[in-house]
Amino acid sequence: MTSRSYAHPFRELTMLCAGLGFCVGLVQAAPRTDFPVLRPVVVTHAPRVAAAAPARLREATDARTAAADARLEWSSLESAEAAVRAAARAGSFPGAALVAGRQEVVGLKVGVGRVGWTSGAAGVDPERTVYDLASLTKVVATTAAAMVLTEDGKLDLDAPVSSYLPEFAGGDKDRVTIRHLLTHTSGLPAGAELGAADPDASIRKAFALPLTAEPGARSVYSDVGFVVLWAAMERAAGEPLYAVLDRRVYGPLKMRTTTFLPGEGCDRCAPTYRLMDGTPVSGVVHDPIARKLGGIAGNAGLFSSAADVARYAAMLANGGELDGVRVLKTETIRQFTVRQPGAGTRALGWDTPGPNGSGGAGVKLSKAAFGHTGFTGTSLWVDPERGTWTVLLSNRTYAPKAPNTMQALRRKVNDGVAVAADHADVAVDVAALAE
Repeated sequence: MTSRSYAHPFRELTMLCAGLGFCVGLVQAAPRTDFPVLRPVVVTHAPRVAAAAPARLREATDARTAAADARLEWSSLESAEAAVRAAARAGSFPGAALVAGRQEVVGLKVGVGRVGWTSGAAGVDPERTVYDLASLTKVVATTAAAMVLTEDGKLDLDAPVSSYLPEFAGGDKDRVTIRHLLTHTSGLPAGAELGAADPDASIRKAFALPLTAEPGARSVYSDVGFVVLWAAMERAAGEPLYAVLDRRVYGPLKMRTTTFLPGEGCDRCAPTYRLMDGTPVSGVVHDPIARKLGGIAGNAGLFSSAADVARYAAMLANGGELDGVRVLKTETIRQFTVRQPGAGTRALGWDTPGPNGSGGAGVKLSKAAFGHTGFTGTSLWVDPERGTWTVLLSNRTYAPKAPNTMQALRRKVNDGVAVAADHADVAVDVAALAE
């Protein structure tokens, strides 16, 4: 593990503890209310991999048995997997990892293709291959932290952002609330050029950006809004959010490959882009805004494996509990995943299915479903009515050889999992009637 200069000695301690997955007592013993939101210039650490295998979701070794255990029809799951394999063969991406299940049971877990285009590239392993989650960071990290802080009483969704982050104030900004940021209705622009001498200067540029609309007037998907949200929540928490997430979410769920800043050249990370000379880049966030902020940001920057994200998804589908460990209250999940007035399809941090199958959800998921997508070719969807969940991770931004078809693929995969649940339930009902 290597590390370089940090903005604050407490940040150095907590980053080390977060990266190694211990020192929790030290982190808890040293909270600060004046913790700086400014980011370190460069910090690298190895992915969080435990020596012992984590406790697992219930899963069978045989694919058909796994599907049956999860109460999912095998042929429909097989069609979802076939769609991913077809996209890989067409050149949409070199490989992908697909994991799907129902509540605490994995019904399908498969790696497709390789992490790169050459025959010598490593094959995709859903347990070990680490992907740049891109905007899945917004729900696997930022929104997860918001749910935890709300439960702890440290975050008021309807409080002005300026009450936590005085640097973000003046004019209509004083009316922007945490809820506005979570629903993309703050009036902040979708993106911005945050290039500056260092991450500290870059984030100050984010705070100073003018609004492009009145707060609450319209919904505009905003990476900038989630950058500001992350900073405000760090102030509310009194410690770095990655420390909160390690202690309250990733640690309890045993998400051992989930981390920010895995480090350039990470040998388990799928590359997401190439340098001008063709050199593949892995372990460095693809998103330019997050990169300008030092790799830790509310809009992007998190890396993880499909198996880890599946544990998070299963916890949500199972009402906030996994392997007998309570991570979130069921009512908190419901609160954050219901569409918000004036926000289109947006819930709090989460997205919901669009009309007529638009977006990445497909047409089969229930109206209660929630999820998100990421630019690098990632997605996570949960359908609480069926108890199903689907995780699809790829590196479609890495030198694709075919047009971007990720949205259509996501719809096929999500529809396949939904149909697999419905057909399995019908089969159970028919069997019960026969008795």
